[in-house]
Amino acid sequence: MTTNDLSAADGRALLDRLDRLEPGRPHRRLMFQGGLGYTFDSFDGALMGYALSAVIVLWGISAGTAGWLLSSIFFGYLVGALAAGLLADRFGRRRLMMCALLVFCVFSLLMATASGTAELFVWRALAGVGIGAETTLIAPYISEFLPARHRGRFVARTVGFLAFGYILAGVLAPLVISPHPETGWRVAAVIAAAPVLLLLWWRKNLPESPRYLVANGRIAEAAAIVEKFEREAGVAQETQPATHETSSPAAPASLGTLRNAGIAGQLAALWKGRAARTTLVLWVLWFILTGVNYGFPSWLPTMLMTAKGFSITKSFLFGLVTALAQIPGYYLAGTLIDRVERKWLIAAYSAGATLSALGVALADSPTALLVCAAFLAAFTNGSAAVYYAYTAELYPTAVRATGMGAASAVGRAGAIVAPIAIGYLYGSVGFTNVFLTLVGALALAVVTIVAFGEKTAGRSLEQLEGTTA
Repeated sequence: MTTNDLSAADGRALLDRLDRLEPGRPHRRLMFQGGLGYTFDSFDGALMGYALSAVIVLWGISAGTAGWLLSSIFFGYLVGALAAGLLADRFGRRRLMMCALLVFCVFSLLMATASGTAELFVWRALAGVGIGAETTLIAPYISEFLPARHRGRFVARTVGFLAFGYILAGVLAPLVISPHPETGWRVAAVIAAAPVLLLLWWRKNLPESPRYLVANGRIAEAAAIVEKFEREAGVAQETQPATHETSSPAAPASLGTLRNAGIAGQLAALWKGRAARTTLVLWVLWFILTGVNYGFPSWLPTMLMTAKGFSITKSFLFGLVTALAQIPGYYLAGTLIDRVERKWLIAAYSAGATLSALGVALADSPTALLVCAAFLAAFTNGSAAVYYAYTAELYPTAVRATGMGAASAVGRAGAIVAPIAIGYLYGSVGFTNVFLTLVGALALAVVTIVAFGEKTAGRSLEQLEGTTA
């Protein structure tokens, strides 16, 4: 047996040990670290949504222009998500996540200095590059540490931290922005840069993905991380096979081929064989569900003020209630995800969102509007807990971050289109027809996942690699 054969066998043995390891303290720490990343993502998106709603009113910005401003961060999300996926499959998950978080913090601070719509758009978009890159990598990164029987639950609960960011933003917005909107929105932008504290923690404690290291032939580094996880989880150490430190193990042939082909090769791999159908389904889901997920809350405060006559404080409190509704949505998904096949759970949540959007369109009282909006927030955000985990499972390690990044980028394209389209639709056809349009889009998501979605529950990442080849 050659050195490379032994190295490949060593790598497979390490991944088998990782899959046999019961989740313990190191896995919970990763979930908390990744969850905080998602918390800051949603906190920024919601808080600055409130802030920009105040700016739109203060500066007298038209509905069409306001849609572009509300979409500004998603232009950055798209670039950041796609770039992060491509670069993380080449340079590692850990390094890209930390760099992305630093970019976001810097441009969030600059956002507070903006003196006009164009300048605010630019800083907001550049901040989006950082946060779009960071949040794209969290789900595939965490999934690479987890065995199949627990992967869905842990990833879903990590994504569920998004709800806490929305709630925190809903609490702070009336306190920070409402009393003095002229300066309050700038204070909100400074507060949004708080993730710099998370960066300091990540730099010290965040390990690289063992699956990424094995895929790159860095067996000894992967072994050290697996052994540390075993120690922290209280598992007796297994006897290690020889690692042949005197020579450099070769990366798997598939990864080497992708590297030689460059970025175009990484993207092309998403459209080869059965992976093409997987990619198409995921892109449709991400475009629609992410578009609704971000487009609806970004416009809700403004529409409540202009169409329903709500005060700025009342509209913010309305947003807080819908944010609170996300918690049961996320955590019910986290409970069901390892018990119900992923595709059916996504379909059920999308169907619930469809009916809720219809309810918002037809609501004839503030109470009915609040209830339906709360259900819409619960279903659209809860579905994210499932389709983040689902996407991270469907691509092989060599292109997992690329696949996740591309899907996330398509989702961010939906998040760009949705606020812009809502702005023009709202200006021309009104509140009710905006939500009827969302009903049609969500119904398409249901049909797509039911008819064409793959089944993934209970299968290891290595088993799934064979189905998407």
